[in-house]
Amino acid sequence: MSVLEQRLARLFGFEYTVMLGRARSGLVALIETVHDVYKPSVPVLLPENICPVLVTAIRAGGGTAVTVPVSPENGLPTDQAFIQVMNRTDNPGIIIPTHLYGFQGHYPETVKLAREKGWFILENDANAIRIQNNDRPFGDALLVSFGYAKPIEAGSGGALLTNDLSLAKTLQKRVDSYAFLDDRALALEEDTMLKRRALRNAQGDSAKLLDQICQTETDLSCFRFDHKNTDHLLAILDHFPEERTKRIEKNALWNQALAPLDNILQPVKLKQPVPWRHIRNVPNRRHHFAQSLWKCNMDAGINYRSLWRELPTGYLTGTPSSSDLWGESVLNLWVTKDYDQMHIKQAAEILMEAADEL
Repeated sequence: MSVLEQRLARLFGFEYTVMLGRARSGLVALIETVHDVYKPSVPVLLPENICPVLVTAIRAGGGTAVTVPVSPENGLPTDQAFIQVMNRTDNPGIIIPTHLYGFQGHYPETVKLAREKGWFILENDANAIRIQNNDRPFGDALLVSFGYAKPIEAGSGGALLTNDLSLAKTLQKRVDSYAFLDDRALALEEDTMLKRRALRNAQGDSAKLLDQICQTETDLSCFRFDHKNTDHLLAILDHFPEERTKRIEKNALWNQALAPLDNILQPVKLKQPVPWRHIRNVPNRRHHFAQSLWKCNMDAGINYRSLWRELPTGYLTGTPSSSDLWGESVLNLWVTKDYDQMHIKQAAEILMEAADEL
């Protein structure tokens, strides 16, 4: 293995590393690799509110995306939710417990049942909570991203970590056949991201535009790692402990500033080793609070809605939740370097004024 691969394996507690152009490319390669094992199809169980490009990647690999409902309080599936969907699925495949938003999910019963029934467990750690974490990974493999807006932000790239040498070699051979992430692909990715954001912010539903977005995303699923980016990624890994500390500090500043609003903008009661954003649950009139920040040119995110609202008919199987409680209540606030203490204080004041208007 290269120096980069060895370092990532050590940091995340695995033996082998498969480098990727995009993290989702590892999911495509895994589905393609295990397809002969899980005949006639590969069901892939994933949270109902995950980034939709994971679903288009599943489609690109020939798998079937099966949604798992999430908690309206924290946006993560419960242990029992995964178990219920597993028990309703006819044949085993891949299950993806995901540490959404940098929150640490615990799935002991899911892991136990998956082992008994022959499921492949792919721990999705896009926000790198497992890096030098005392809690060991529980999956057969772990997926991490170094892409846009991730805590380890190299602009592109990802890695799949595993202790199975044979699997690592097979996946690497398959990934080596993928294309590099070039300027055209990057431009298309940005275009689809902006179109999705516009649909979401407008609370819109254009079937034709959604079909176009998803087809483009499906076509942008398979990329290999460009080793010219190795030194850049190694440098970012060097600075990750500092980045993590800053994010934790910013998260604490948000908690302090918003403490008077805890009953309205409810904190998520889960451990968050590496904050992706400062997350609040706003059960009543979330959009009112988001718009109050947008009007003052301050960032606020309202992703992710249920996948059943983000994808066309035919992309998903499973049972949609009767209502998208988490998607209608989540509010993301930034923990990046442009949000200093004064900026956070100003945002909190705007949110307090918005609360007074109710």
